[in-house]
Amino acid sequence: MGFFSLSIIKWYNEYKRDLPWRNTNDPYKIWLSEVILQQTQVKQGLPYYEKFVSTFPTVIKLAKADEEEILKLWQGLGYYSRARNLHYASKQISDRGAFPDTYEDILKLKGVGEYTAAAIASFAFKLPYAVVDGNVFRLLARFYGIELPIDTSKGKKHFTELAQSLLDKKQPQIFNQAIMEFGSQVCKPKNPDCNSCILQKQCVSHSKSSTHLLPIKKGKIKVKNINLDYFFFKFKGETLLKKRTEKGIWKNLYEFPTIENLKYKDEVLLTSTFVEWTKGINLKISSTSDYSHSLSHRKIHARLWVIECYDKLPDTSFERVKIENIHTFAVSRLMEKFIETKI
Repeated sequence: MGFFSLSIIKWYNEYKRDLPWRNTNDPYKIWLSEVILQQTQVKQGLPYYEKFVSTFPTVIKLAKADEEEILKLWQGLGYYSRARNLHYASKQISDRGAFPDTYEDILKLKGVGEYTAAAIASFAFKLPYAVVDGNVFRLLARFYGIELPIDTSKGKKHFTELAQSLLDKKQPQIFNQAIMEFGSQVCKPKNPDCNSCILQKQCVSHSKSSTHLLPIKKGKIKVKNINLDYFFFKFKGETLLKKRTEKGIWKNLYEFPTIENLKYKDEVLLTSTFVEWTKGINLKISSTSDYSHSLSHRKIHARLWVIECYDKLPDTSFERVKIENIHTFAVSRLMEKFIETKI
C-alpha cells in the first residue's frame, strides 16, 4: 500500500462516524443503506434506514410487502424510482433464495449500478472492487490534479482504474469506507478542510491553488420548468385523490386532480378538463397558493386551488377519501407541502 491508501485508512480508523450499516456485514442492510443514501445526506437518510430495517427486517419481508406500503415509508425521501427498484430487486433476491454474493450477480439486481455493486461486494463479502462515487471522484481529482471530466466515459474509466489500483485488496471494505468518508468529511465539495488535511503536502491541486476548480464536469444539467395546477376539492369532509399510473418519478403516488399548465396562466379554469370536472356544481375558490419544488432535472412551479363544493364533489373516476385520512396515502414531497399547509 502506498502513502495515499495508508493515510486515509489510518484517518478513517480514528475519525469515522459510527453508522449502523458499518456495524454489519448483512448484504441486505448494506444494500438498503446504499439505496437510501443515493442523492441523500446521511442525516436525512438515517431515520429512513432505521424505519425500513424495523418494518422489513429481512429482504423476504420486503419482497412480500405491498408497493404502496413501501412508497409510504419512503415518503419525503424523493427519487421514488429507488423505492420501486428496491421492491423489484427484493423479489429477485427472494426468488433466487439468497442474496447474491458475487459482483456480477449483484450487478444484475434492478437499480444496482457499478458503484452500488462494488459497495455491497466489498462491505458484505470483502471482495476487491473499488467504489467510485462523487466523494471518490472529487478526492482523487484534487489529490492527483486530474483534469479529465468525470462525466465522460474516458474520465469515468480513468478514475475507476485509479481507484482500483489504490485499493487495499486485503481489506477492501475498510479502504472503500475510508476513501468515501474522507471525501465526505474533509475534501468536501465546498470549503474543504485543507488546513487539517493529512494529504495536504502531497495534494497536487492544493499546491496549485486549484482545489476549487476540481473535479471538472463537461456538461451542465439542463433544468426543465414545469407548471402544475392542483385542485383540492372539499365537500362534507371529503376530497378527491388520483393515483399516478403513468411512467415518471411519481408513479403510483397519490395527488389531487392536476392539470399541467404550460403557460401558467389563470385560463386553467377555462380549460375543457376543469370545466368538465366542475360541470353543474356550485363552488367557490376559497384560496390559491403558490409553491415551488426543485428536482435534479426539473423545477416545478405549482399552484394549489382550494375549492369549496356546495352540492357534491366532481363526478370523476378519482378516489373519494375523507380529508382526515389523507395522511395515510403515499404522496410526493410536493403533496406533503400542500397537506402541511392546508390540511
